[in-house]
Amino acid sequence: MGKFDHVLSPFSFGKVTAKNRIELSPTGYMLANADGTSNLEVLAFYERIAKGGVGIITIGESAIDFEYADNHKPAINMGSDAAIPGLFRINEAVSKYGALLSIELQHSGSHMKTRTVTIGPTAIPPENPDDPDSPYCIEMDQAMIDKVVKHWADAAERCVKAGMKMVMLHGGHGHLLAQFVSPYSNKRTDKYGGSLENRARFPREVLTAIKERCPDLTIEYRISADELVEGGMKPDEVIEFVKLIEDKIDLLHVSVGWLSEDRTLPRMIQPTYYPHMLNVHYAEYFKSHLNVPITTVGSISTMEDAEEIIASGKADIVAMARAIYADNDIVNNARLGKEVKTRPCLRCYNCNKRTMRYLPIRCSVNPELGRALVIGDIKPAVETKKLVVIGGGPGGMRAAMTASRRGIKTVLFEKESVLGGNLRMASELSIKADMKKYLQWLIDTTTADPCIDVRLNTPATIENVLAEKPDAVIIAGGSTPILPKFKGAETNNVLWVGDAYKDLSCIGENVLIVGAGNTGAETALSLTKDGKKVTLVDMMPEDKIRPQWSVGLGYLLEEYGAKFVFETGLSSITAEGALVKPKEGEEYLIPADTIILSLGFRARKDLAEMFKDIVPYTYVIGDNKFPDSSMEATHDGFNTVCILP
Repeated sequence: MGKFDHVLSPFSFGKVTAKNRIELSPTGYMLANADGTSNLEVLAFYERIAKGGVGIITIGESAIDFEYADNHKPAINMGSDAAIPGLFRINEAVSKYGALLSIELQHSGSHMKTRTVTIGPTAIPPENPDDPDSPYCIEMDQAMIDKVVKHWADAAERCVKAGMKMVMLHGGHGHLLAQFVSPYSNKRTDKYGGSLENRARFPREVLTAIKERCPDLTIEYRISADELVEGGMKPDEVIEFVKLIEDKIDLLHVSVGWLSEDRTLPRMIQPTYYPHMLNVHYAEYFKSHLNVPITTVGSISTMEDAEEIIASGKADIVAMARAIYADNDIVNNARLGKEVKTRPCLRCYNCNKRTMRYLPIRCSVNPELGRALVIGDIKPAVETKKLVVIGGGPGGMRAAMTASRRGIKTVLFEKESVLGGNLRMASELSIKADMKKYLQWLIDTTTADPCIDVRLNTPATIENVLAEKPDAVIIAGGSTPILPKFKGAETNNVLWVGDAYKDLSCIGENVLIVGAGNTGAETALSLTKDGKKVTLVDMMPEDKIRPQWSVGLGYLLEEYGAKFVFETGLSSITAEGALVKPKEGEEYLIPADTIILSLGFRARKDLAEMFKDIVPYTYVIGDNKFPDSSMEATHDGFNTVCILP
């Protein structure tokens, strides 16, 4: 028996057969045209994923109309026949690789953020009646209900006309179908409200209309097994609801959460601070109570985990998104038994944060995602035969890997004894296990490449760089920490955050972290989880700091008891703690055993200046240019090598 025999086995449901048990879970991608039609970038995006071996590809966030359902401008508008030709071409492209194409038909109801007037089962007055732009929700009357039911059937029929055999209905996350079913949002007293049977009437009407119009169409229905809100649906009641529609669906996609309640988002799409496979137990529970096949979803990041889920009977289909975005070939690598380490997902949320702002999808670890037309084929270099990379951080390693793909021999100088740069520091915390895996992948891939000559413990000099006779030089020497000379900072109780990461055992019980950006906040979370009492202080106001934090980080900090002091600066350090000065008010002491400085980084301009124009093709990338995220460094390294002649 093979290592992945269960997850790679075919599976039949409804009137289709998937070639394996892996589904691309529907997410935002924001690559379509403003009018809701598809284009060549969308086509290339899904074709590349199909090429990687996925069994089912589900296009995400496709509104059934752009009137009241949604108006995600860069997503496909299934409310128009204009969507059919593009969808036909996508279906044709993925089918040649044996993948089934599906599409998530969605109506956001009162959740739609981009309109002032929305519709839903129950009216919601404006938060600010005096503001004409304050959003409000209209209660749907019978005519509107009938209209929306027809729109859903129309959208499904367009899928059939495009040659598709399968669709998904989004009945979870607090979207319109869920809004009718849940007592949390449905306060009606007519035939669409009150009892579960009445609340289920609207989704049953939608499903009936689709089945009557498209009898051969296979339907996957997405639900929240637990809405995670007070007064919302819990698993047992959701199961009773599913029994009311079970005869009309072919596959049940089990997720959790309520989109408009931000606290549930980290359970819906888990950031790196949350466990992997957090919601699989819901799928297992539903499978034991229902007859319909089950799809599970939620930070299932490896084929090994997917195999275990299918082999143990916890679910029938495993839905992944970010793991597939990080490495489009994750399924084929498993199928072919290649000794290739799949590029891990950071669960950093950058892909989601972009699409939530209606920006094209991008990935921190895969610089090619969503850019097929921009990049084109990566062809062998013509003029550049040898490259020198100065610095072995994520940008430098990515540059070297990309050079290898182009047939360019690379010498990589790294002054430290190990590769990684500032990414090593960032991956030291236990809550950053995903980053640690990615760092190891970077190091393993770089050092195993015969085209890359890694020189550790070797600071770059003018002499040793020129001795290589390079055609191009990339300066990726990173950045240095900002360490202001506070009075008293020379005492033993003051640590730079990078040094604190190296030995958390030396940190006292009461900790003050100066600098509440993402790095400082992650350090605070790690320490509070270890039982430390932590206060974060920052000169910036709260509304400027919190948006810097990764999703879920703020809620976890509150849960573990971290304290926040905003618009306050550090004055001096004493044996008892730190004297701080608020923007308004008198200086006061915050007691602390340990003070950790997390005040950001500055670019190593000295390095950039030293090697400036050393050869005709000289480039400064990543933190050496402007300190930013590992995503920016990775993309910078990739893009720079792609333009070498």
